[in-house]
Amino acid sequence: MRRSGTVILLAATFLSAIVFGIQAKAPASRTVSVATKQGRRAVIEGDIYLRVPVPKRGGLRAVALRYTGDSGDDELIAKANPRRRGRRLVEARIPFDLLSQLYADETIAALFPKDRRTKNGWEHRWERGSWSDLARWFARDAKSGPNLREANRKIKRFRRGELVFIPYGLLGEPFRRFGQGGEEERQPPKPQPAEEEPPVAPPPAPSEPPPPRPPAAEEQAQPDAVRALLSYGEDSQGRFAAYKLQAKEALYSAVVVRFTGNVDASDVNALAMQIAKRSGIKDVTAIPVGFSVKIPLNNLLPQYLPQDDARYKAWLVNQDETNAVKNPIRSEALDGVVVILDAGHGGLDRGAVKNGVWEDSYVYDIVCRIHEGLEKRTKARVLLTLLDPGLGLKPQEKSGLTPNTGAVILTHPWFHQESTSETKVEVNLRWYLANQYFERLVKEGLDPGRIVFTSVHADSLHPSLRGSMFYIPGTPYRSTKWSQAGSAYARYAEYKAKPVYSLSEKQLIRSEGLSRQFARKMEEAFASKGLPLHPYNPTRDHVVRGRRPWVPAVLRDSETPCSVLLEVCNIANKQDAALLKDPNYRQAVAEAYIEALIRYYS
Repeated sequence: MRRSGTVILLAATFLSAIVFGIQAKAPASRTVSVATKQGRRAVIEGDIYLRVPVPKRGGLRAVALRYTGDSGDDELIAKANPRRRGRRLVEARIPFDLLSQLYADETIAALFPKDRRTKNGWEHRWERGSWSDLARWFARDAKSGPNLREANRKIKRFRRGELVFIPYGLLGEPFRRFGQGGEEERQPPKPQPAEEEPPVAPPPAPSEPPPPRPPAAEEQAQPDAVRALLSYGEDSQGRFAAYKLQAKEALYSAVVVRFTGNVDASDVNALAMQIAKRSGIKDVTAIPVGFSVKIPLNNLLPQYLPQDDARYKAWLVNQDETNAVKNPIRSEALDGVVVILDAGHGGLDRGAVKNGVWEDSYVYDIVCRIHEGLEKRTKARVLLTLLDPGLGLKPQEKSGLTPNTGAVILTHPWFHQESTSETKVEVNLRWYLANQYFERLVKEGLDPGRIVFTSVHADSLHPSLRGSMFYIPGTPYRSTKWSQAGSAYARYAEYKAKPVYSLSEKQLIRSEGLSRQFARKMEEAFASKGLPLHPYNPTRDHVVRGRRPWVPAVLRDSETPCSVLLEVCNIANKQDAALLKDPNYRQAVAEAYIEALIRYYS
């Protein structure tokens, strides 16, 4: 009887394996550690990581700056490396999704030497792991295991060396771009001679007739017309908005970027997979025209929510209040106008680093061009937050720029970043300095409406996106009182003059309204010069990153009523990165900015 029961149990187990697709003989994933060609360690410890040494000077901020391109990623790296109190971290593991493409390539090559990227996806030679493991590694989402298995129906049982295909639509971003990170390690990347740069067509001459207003601006100006493309419903998972995909539209751009505000590569990919699952889509690369895609309401931008939603009603009130704000000052020659210019990053902080371009020196060159143009062509006065004493303010007529490591914040005394751990202090000193500029000008009798603050940056977004974006300080994402504290600020005159700032709700609304007006003028000026604009909603009142809405500190804590952060382009996109290298493009951006300023005051 005992033997009979055993037989029945084994038969039931075998039947379950067939019905539910359990891979009985597929070994569970285990820890894997492989030395890379560069001497680091690529590991699989549940997920994929690159293990690197932690320098005594700079710590995790130095690690983040080098391997991810953003020193602000140090907190995410710290979470992946719990350690005992009082013990210094000697080696850190960096989550795969944080790695810049150069180090992602290094990790992939070490862990999957027999794999290759194809036009339609990725070919993997199986050695270990279940379907959910493979989905976690290659699709960057363990929940995509059923979709991955559906794409490999012929595989009934894993065998070593078995060819597993990961379709392009499921493939995680680092694998999609494998081989594009460069073959040699470089920190910072070495600038290439001008004659070796890929030819980039210069922007159209200003004398050419301006093209029609781009669809992006039309869409932003008429959100009701876009909301009309959506229908709303409810299923067992809650309320959703449905959008019918049109010909040549992709789930990533036409849905995620357009309707949710997500632009960061990892966020866009993750949300696209979530929406695909919610909508019953098994292959995101083969969605039929007219297919109704379900977008959870909690992911929608407020302007696209149903009219009965409280968040839509709050957004509508905010729009009415900010659109009613007008700047009455007119000065076509910019007489009496003061522009506070902030070049992003600098010193030890490279900013974003993608496709052989790093942010700081290129945006500094654009600021130099804006400064030169305003002083030569207008009566405006320019104040700077950052200066590279070695380079001065002369634009550089070459494509390969060197990092401006000598840059300083023009506080009293000057702030020069001595370690990567000081990045947060540097950012906060920028707005302390800008706010003191503003307060001094107002005390001198200048109307606040004649003062404009602009911070210039270059973004690193989903590589499918191109063009400029303009961030403004959205009222719901700001506080009426703010400050910083600590010994790091105490020695600077700008902090001593006024450590704590505050604005009323009415002042915040006025700031958003004036900032939006100027940003719209930048949209118009950039479009008139043929410069690429972000395809959907190029002017935004907040950033969405890590599914969290926020406003950059230089905007959030700015006292200047008209404050805009200009993201010149997306250097994660190869075309945009090549453009930023071109001095003709940088000059065109500077001229478009000046033209926008003239339009704003005309």
